[in-house]
Amino acid sequence: MDSHQVSAARLIAQGLIDSPRSETVTALSVVRHLGCVQAQALGGALVSIALRTGTSIAAVRAAMDSGAIVRTWTQRGTIHLTAAEDLGWILKLTGQRTLKSVAKRREFFGIDDAMVDAAALLAEEAIRDRGPLTRQELLNAFEPLQAGKDYGHERYLITTLALRNIITQGPMVDGKDDMKYVLSADWIPNPVDLDTEAALHEWMRRYVLSHGPVTIDDAARWTGLPKTPVRTAIAAAVADGEIVEDTIEGREHYQAPELEDRLHESRSGANKLLLLPGFDEIILGYKDRSATLDPEHERIVVPGGNGMFKNTLIDETKAQATWKRSPRKTGPRLIIDPFDDGAVDTDRAEAVASTHPAFD
Repeated sequence: MDSHQVSAARLIAQGLIDSPRSETVTALSVVRHLGCVQAQALGGALVSIALRTGTSIAAVRAAMDSGAIVRTWTQRGTIHLTAAEDLGWILKLTGQRTLKSVAKRREFFGIDDAMVDAAALLAEEAIRDRGPLTRQELLNAFEPLQAGKDYGHERYLITTLALRNIITQGPMVDGKDDMKYVLSADWIPNPVDLDTEAALHEWMRRYVLSHGPVTIDDAARWTGLPKTPVRTAIAAAVADGEIVEDTIEGREHYQAPELEDRLHESRSGANKLLLLPGFDEIILGYKDRSATLDPEHERIVVPGGNGMFKNTLIDETKAQATWKRSPRKTGPRLIIDPFDDGAVDTDRAEAVASTHPAFD
């Protein structure tokens, strides 16, 4: 495999391009396969999953309501979707590390262990009494603490409880791209329990299989974990034959053993046009995004480097433009802004939009 094939291989590994070996997938199997799905923009995350299942957003929302998928701050201090049963062992890897990284911020807002313990009791009482709660309903339950109403007070109180795996986000809020808070122990009755070594091995195995070809740098950046344990876990997966190592233009990469064959089988499909939401894993899942997104165009996709990603149009395995929905009720569905005044096949893009889950 050469660098020009890396983006196509990643599109296949992530389930955005079908191959003759593809099997029927569900929202849960997509989330489990990817390891975690960034969900800062929840509406976009639902679209990302629907694109990989070939179903509607309504079907994805139903999977969320079933309890199979939860949303919380799994890695890098950023909120993600993950399989509910895997939440405990993922937070075992990342929770304390994230809590330590924001300890000074919690201290600044006056959130100490005693307050967190009291908040946990209030959350348990309110949720068990009233069922899943919206963010505001949960904050209302915390009023006896008099913790303050600044965003920082609210954020760090909630995220601390989440990182301790006391609460998580479970069912959807009706009619909104938002989720309600539940008690992890009650919402997830049969969590998978893995020790630290087994947990990191499993997480890295999934990451490589679903995102490969990837480097150690990619994996460390995605997890927010140090390179040494990441490298050890990946080496163990290679030794077990679960993943393989490949040298691409002088750099070590890791991928699924069958990915080369799938790339050959899906050669024509790899050139399909895709309309992806801004935080899709094909862009967010790597430290080095250059295989899919030219570094010169990254400032367009992430204007000002503010962490907010625009929707991207992928064609011939490369990001070619940003896009958004047209506000007009008639005429073209899309407003497309090509990079560098490049040509985009708008007819093909409109055809894709006609069956796209974001336009349901």
